Amino acid sequence: MERNLIYKRETEKHTILPRRCVLCIICLLTLSLGACAATTSLNIVKYGGDGVTILNETSVTYEWMEQNLPVQGDGSTHYYHQGPVFRDDPDPATQEMLRWNPPEDKNVQEKDMGAVKGTDLRDLCELVGGMSPGDTVKIKAADGFIKEFAYRNVYFPHPGQGPLVVSWWKGDSGYVPDYREGMRLVFFADTSTNPWGIHAFGNWDWHESADEQFWYYYRQGDQKYPTTTGLSVQYISDILIYPGNPAHAESQRTTAHNAPEAPTQAGFSFHVIMGALAAGGFLAYNFKR
Repeated sequence: MERNLIYKRETEKHTILPRRCVLCIICLLTLSLGACAATTSLNIVKYGGDGVTILNETSVTYEWMEQNLPVQGDGSTHYYHQGPVFRDDPDPATQEMLRWNPPEDKNVQEKDMGAVKGTDLRDLCELVGGMSPGDTVKIKAADGFIKEFAYRNVYFPHPGQGPLVVSWWKGDSGYVPDYREGMRLVFFADTSTNPWGIHAFGNWDWHESADEQFWYYYRQGDQKYPTTTGLSVQYISDILIYPGNPAHAESQRTTAHNAPEAPTQAGFSFHVIMGALAAGGFLAYNFKR
């Protein structure tokens, strides 16, 4: 009888601990996946000359944006970005141009951002005092991914680039959070270049619109491929305006050629989830000890 009771206690102890481990892992995964979920509000901040002092700050919901600021998009027009163009050539200069793809006729229709509606990034910046020449704005996602853009791309976009729009509605999904990739940055480019007459923001459009420090590449080993899909930040949570000056911006342009590329947003989300699993495994190991 006593032996049976001891066996029962030991069995219960070894059963409870794995259950606790599973619960911990589920909680961690829930938190990590929550960081990759659709956002419904934005925190907008304008920093002072030291890049630390907050000059102005506000928070707005997508409902407020729709009711109080001009709405971009008609709910039926689709907007496209361009993915990497995997073309090679023995001549480096020819290969580079093949990958930039000025005709804008490769890997475009596959990158349909949908029939989206949203708010111009410029209008959102104006809520806290706007940007000045030389300033940059960082678009930050809930999962920590960040992309940075220059004043002229926000305030005076080239038609091939189009306005930077923080989208909060998509035709086949509706509003965020049902629009699961939202809020998402979509470039409302014109129809001038591609052979299909669609609103496509091509790789060459960005080459011609932005300074080199803002170009984006998909990397595969030692190869790099321009792409504009990597500029389309998802789950936007923060808009952060930082001060600058034209001289500083010019010096950055001349030194950015060999700067390391940031990982993709998918990579950020993957690492967040894997971090949660690793933490869960660590807890499981220590529970068993």
